[in-house]
Amino acid sequence: MSLYNERIDVRSTNGGHPALFAWRGHMYRVRRIIGTWNTGAGDHGGAAPGGADVRLVRVAAESDDGEANIADITLDTATNNWTMRRLWG
Repeated sequence: MSLYNERIDVRSTNGGHPALFAWRGHMYRVRRIIGTWNTGAGDHGGAAPGGADVRLVRVAAESDDGEANIADITLDTATNNWTMRRLWG
């Protein structure tokens, strides 16, 4: 397992939960949200630059070739940018 910190393209449901994401030329379908954690500007060491909130979402996802994965993805609420943090295959 590696720490990637790479931008990803995420498509969300109407409720704001990630449904699909693209990373390194592959599409991943979110099968289940395992957990969600918010890190605010007042939390120690977890805030994004500029004091923005960051939402970490751990998901069970299936790649476009059918491989099951667990991924930690984060949303920077100030920029609305998603990042791939970790991926377990």
